[in-house]
Amino acid sequence: MSRGLYTVLAPFLQGVSSAHSRAKHVWQSYVGLIAVREQNEALKGEIRKLRRDKAALLDKESENRRLKKLLDLKAAHEFPSVVAQVVGQDAVGWYRTLFINKGSEDGVHPDMPATVAEGVVGRVVNSSSDISRILLLTDPNHSVDCRVARTRDRGVLSGSLERGCILRYINLKSGIRSGDEVVTSGLDGIFPRGLPIGKVVTVDKGHQGLFLEARIAPAVDFSEIEEVLVVLGQRGGFDIRPGLEDKR
Repeated sequence: MSRGLYTVLAPFLQGVSSAHSRAKHVWQSYVGLIAVREQNEALKGEIRKLRRDKAALLDKESENRRLKKLLDLKAAHEFPSVVAQVVGQDAVGWYRTLFINKGSEDGVHPDMPATVAEGVVGRVVNSSSDISRILLLTDPNHSVDCRVARTRDRGVLSGSLERGCILRYINLKSGIRSGDEVVTSGLDGIFPRGLPIGKVVTVDKGHQGLFLEARIAPAVDFSEIEEVLVVLGQRGGFDIRPGLEDKR
């Protein structure tokens, strides 16, 4: 190419070269962005997997802690018992119940108590071969003979939809007060004695003024129950007349 022609074409050739360089740079940037995007997607997928794995491990760890508490409780019981998993809930109408994956084939029958490490859950009301229904402590149809641990006063506890549980028929001279712990008396033919029920929140006179009534905050958070321990057998007494002192 002659010097004159090169001089004429030089700006054009430089422009072409510059455009080619820019295009090459743009293409390389695009390819780089695609690679980065793919890498980001892969990293996001790995993060999601790690999060799922972490959640699964935390869930398993939580389950192991709960089961250890139940197994410790089982070992502490003098009665035979079985651990069961909660598989359903029913809160329709007036009834508050749980369903567990153990039934008559496992030795679970009506009127057997269900507990967790924190305290009483309720009692079995019916069972088939492989599933049972538990009436919760907070159900108005449920009654448990109880004692105030500090004063030894007896009363009958029943569920209340609006107020947790109510302990009734407490002697007017009782020194029961807020914060007192309430436990099973063992006199109703269902629950062994000494199982935690809850704590006293308030104390008032009953409607007729013949007894005191106490509102009880249950020891168990019923919304978090995933497993229960069912005590296989009725080991209490059978005298549930309010005010009768335990002579055992």
